[in-house]
Amino acid sequence: MNTKNLETKIIFLPKNIEIYKKDINILLKTKTGSIKFKLPKNANLYQKNSYLFIDILNNDKNAKTWEIIFRNVINGCSRQYLNRLILKGVGYKAFLTNTSNVELKIGYSHSINYSIPNSVNIDVFKNLILQINSPLKDSLGSISASIKGLKKIDIYKGKGILYKREKLNLKTGKKA
Repeated sequence: MNTKNLETKIIFLPKNIEIYKKDINILLKTKTGSIKFKLPKNANLYQKNSYLFIDILNNDKNAKTWEIIFRNVINGCSRQYLNRLILKGVGYKAFLTNTSNVELKIGYSHSINYSIPNSVNIDVFKNLILQINSPLKDSLGSISASIKGLKKIDIYKGKGILYKREKLNLKTGKKA
């Protein structure tokens, strides 16, 4: 290996995560489940004590992106990423029908059944707050955005599906 073009990244590995490597396949195991990864061509991964070392060759951008995603997954496995959605409006409710389905009543004539992927966990509090957990940051964001996109926010009444800390600037109605 040419050490001139070698960049080494260090990641702390928490005690609750076990890592297994075979050729280019990587398996992260936690008490909640396991996640599979493939190691890019221009990267090498090895473990010493409770640290992971990633060697990136030739400043490969794909390997650097993979390293950032891998670091986010390790952080997500140790403490899950969290997003909260609030249903705001009269008659807006959410029910957890089973572990893989959420029933949403959000102002339509019918209720909407939303299926949950295996990597995401959803809890419902007081039928108004959806708490979404996932070790994968990108899947958490996409699931949250797709649930939020089911009902457009009414900017005149303040009704809709909102993120926890989202602020709404209400528009004034037509003045007669």
